[in-house]
Amino acid sequence: MISRVVAQMFLAFTVLRILPVDAANLEWKIGIPTAPEALAAPLFSLTSAPITLPVAESRFLPPKKTDLSSYGVVTDAQSVFVADTESGAALFAKNADDVRAIGSITKLMTAIVFLDTKPDLDSWVKIVDDDYVGGAIVHLNFNDGIRLRDVLGASIVGSDNTATKALSRLSGMSYDDFIVAMNVKAETLGMTSTAFTEVTGIDSANVSTARDLMLLLREAERSDELVTFMTSDHLSVRHISGAAFIVQSTDALFDSMLDKKPYMITGGKTGYIPEAGYCFITTVDHDGDEVFVAVLGAHSKLDRFNDAKALAVWSFNTFTWPQL
Repeated sequence: MISRVVAQMFLAFTVLRILPVDAANLEWKIGIPTAPEALAAPLFSLTSAPITLPVAESRFLPPKKTDLSSYGVVTDAQSVFVADTESGAALFAKNADDVRAIGSITKLMTAIVFLDTKPDLDSWVKIVDDDYVGGAIVHLNFNDGIRLRDVLGASIVGSDNTATKALSRLSGMSYDDFIVAMNVKAETLGMTSTAFTEVTGIDSANVSTARDLMLLLREAERSDELVTFMTSDHLSVRHISGAAFIVQSTDALFDSMLDKKPYMITGGKTGYIPEAGYCFITTVDHDGDEVFVAVLGAHSKLDRFNDAKALAVWSFNTFTWPQL
């Protein structure tokens, strides 16, 4: 009798505080004689209606690693992050949380904040002298009417610094307020290791991490306009004067296997300044499954694209996505 009481007190004050199971079942499992009917007794009963927990929304299951012999891709890039875009599950990481300069990847945040102002993209605007920013090709004429949509396109497709600064002016906000809005947006998206000091990416104080940038690209892909530009290998623009230009994409993977079935590039942006090295983020689809790939601090233009391509292909060859 004494041993039974001691055992019950021990169970009540220790195990039951951790494991929400019936004490009688525990007694039975450790060998204490227990009445058979006790094994089916509930832990407690309610006199009112039973508690029901809220039903969770549909959750995406992460892919499962099926090639256990493969450990990743050898890369000299400073930071790398690969993840399943639906579940957010990390598939490969190298210094993914290191804070680094990101160069023109900044332009995605500029575009997002600009679109948040609900601009009329069919309106006619002009690039003015005060918009000029060096460090990249200027694709558009100054003081010559052009559709606002094409200014946005030149920023994303051609990574045009001058077009990007024009977006901040054409937003109706002051330049300083626009920068504040970029940082507020980053905080809202959960980009806790990200900060912006200007709109184009030429300042090395524009920083983020490979992991944070997945949140940025995910937000950019919510915009049909940005998806169109991020998945175009060129942009045709025409000014009111009749001057016409072809803006080539800075994303070299449009000429690669990653943009041919069963693969498809679904988003991305390049970046470079000396302090950042060569940077690239992208999302790639393979028969309905999609991965995010970030390569930051690569040694050359070619390296960033080769690394991204190898990482995407490795992911689809190494992991199997659940069939829902």
